[in-house]
Amino acid sequence: MQNMDFEDSNEEKTKIFSVKTQVGKEQNAADVVNSRAEKSDLQIPSILATPELRGYIFLEGYDKERIKDMIKTVSYARNMLDGDIPLDQIEHFLVPTSAVAKIAEGDVVEMVAGPFRGETAKVTHIDDTKEEITVELFESVVPIPITVRGEQVRVIKRKEEENEKEEE
Repeated sequence: MQNMDFEDSNEEKTKIFSVKTQVGKEQNAADVVNSRAEKSDLQIPSILATPELRGYIFLEGYDKERIKDMIKTVSYARNMLDGDIPLDQIEHFLVPTSAVAKIAEGDVVEMVAGPFRGETAKVTHIDDTKEEITVELFESVVPIPITVRGEQVRVIKRKEEENEKEEE
């Protein structure tokens, strides 16, 4: 019986390439690249368009020159940067972040969704496991704690900023 080795030395490994795009059109560029790759039989196993990095998308592929030629025909894509990107440089984009990770107790937030949209409030409690925060509205006559999802608020003023101003 032969010893079967699962790694084939002739098999090419994929590389990750970064493509500069029009700012705000990253998802559109990724969609167009994906449809063009499917039509032309160009192998692109994955495409990453992340909201944290504006103006760039990442393509995983084999043939750099074919990808470069295809990018030239995509209206929102500008050009492909030289060299490939190591996976460890972009893997932090692949892990989902908590909606409440950047919110702290005492922060002043604005409600961006739900029945209290447009109201400002102070964060009194954070539940990391449920990704919910409890807030008290500033404009209410009686301070009633309201629990909302972390995505429904936007931080206006951080608690640390207030402390720094008091110390000065």
